[in-house]
Amino acid sequence: MPDAPPNPPAGAANPLAGAVGPLAGTVVRGAGRGRGLGFPTANIAPDPGAAVPPPAIYSGWLARRATGTVHRATVSVGTNPTFCDTPEIHTEVYCHDTSDDLYGERVDLWLVARIRDTERFASVDELLLAAREDVRRSEVLLDSAHGRLVLAAARS
Repeated sequence: MPDAPPNPPAGAANPLAGAVGPLAGTVVRGAGRGRGLGFPTANIAPDPGAAVPPPAIYSGWLARRATGTVHRATVSVGTNPTFCDTPEIHTEVYCHDTSDDLYGERVDLWLVARIRDTERFASVDELLLAAREDVRRSEVLLDSAHGRLVLAAARS
């Protein structure tokens, strides 16, 4: 997965080529921490044999098979290092434009670009500041020419 340019200006096109996706899976229950922090996430259990990208924060599109709806997303793939609660790799998706209950739904996750590495923060407040910046950067990447190309693939 290509890296996003550092701090892309608002409205700038993403010059990166090639999307990774879709990552198909089912939305399952997680720890529930995201909702309490103001960032409810859909925890994706990837299909067996699915190629899960390396741990990082990504921008992407979440396509719901049941409704055909595609949502703007910021994606975390990793072990939740700030909370140190498991060595397991999780795929967690924050949808920017819905707070629907997605439990049990089959979804396809189309990644647009890698935003940054996952990291352990000293506090929940630092994590929340980074998450807000991740969503801001994700929005710029989703609105780029490359992001729109990936959206077209997600809708097809």
